[in-house]
Amino acid sequence: MSTTTRTSGTASRTNLGPLTTTFTYPASCTVVVQECDTCENGWQAQTCSDNTFNAQGVQDDAKCWPPRRGSQSTGVALNGWGFYSPGIQCPAGYTTKCVSTDDVDGGFTFQFPLAKSETAIGCCPTGFQCKYTSGVNNAQTCFSIATTGSFAAVQCSSGKSNGFGYLDIPNTVAETNSGSEETVTVSSFTVYAPLFQLHFKSSDLPSTETGSITIDSIETSSSASSASSEPTQASSSGGGLSTGAKAGIGVGAGLGFIALIGAALFFMRRRKRDAAVPTLTEEPKSELPAGPNQHAAELHAQSTPQELPGDSVPRYK
Repeated sequence: MSTTTRTSGTASRTNLGPLTTTFTYPASCTVVVQECDTCENGWQAQTCSDNTFNAQGVQDDAKCWPPRRGSQSTGVALNGWGFYSPGIQCPAGYTTKCVSTDDVDGGFTFQFPLAKSETAIGCCPTGFQCKYTSGVNNAQTCFSIATTGSFAAVQCSSGKSNGFGYLDIPNTVAETNSGSEETVTVSSFTVYAPLFQLHFKSSDLPSTETGSITIDSIETSSSASSASSEPTQASSSGGGLSTGAKAGIGVGAGLGFIALIGAALFFMRRRKRDAAVPTLTEEPKSELPAGPNQHAAELHAQSTPQELPGDSVPRYK
């Protein structure tokens, strides 16, 4: 594909290779690494390692990214590895959440710039939104805010985990400061996950994928604000297409904004063919220790994520 660089985008073009078949996001990658007992955010697709970029030693888990060319890694969690091109298939459990073409702004700033005649698709887990944070890292991620529910979580310390458990939201934690104990309530929790950026041209699309289909939802958050000021999971930020927008446009139809909508339609149709991602169900408790704010689960503490049951996707009520 062409390597002509577009003026937008915040990082140099790094093509990770093609993504034209369905990659299955491993169940272990949905386990959230919690920043601390009283922190209100955590990251999917991480492993407890010896990373010196953060106090916990958290590192991106390479198993959570589709196959790629060469070795890619970042010191900062979910800081963006590059884009897949030609990329025409979001991973299983992921869906199209943001889109842009080389000449039409789709309401989201992608981290990696487009070449002429390219379309970019941002793939996020079901229930998540696209987020771009300007600043030091200029990174893009997916995020979802939980105000009630339970999901698999772990904390890292010196490259090791404290044992998997289930984090309840809202959650009350006892904390000792200056010899006195006080309680802290975590009323909401922001989960971040990898955003997979796919690039393609019209010539990359199979002819069998043209036709009239429906957009369900494309939601974005392009903001430098903190998690506390982000929209809730059920909300749609002002940057993207409105939730429930309907269109019956073929992928190959028209130019400009029509082409942008067509690209979104193509990906939404492909994702509808995937089975719905099952919700998390709590495992029976075992004798393994867990953090004070977690329910014990039948998973052993190791320095790398373990395979979880297929129903381990975070559950929000």
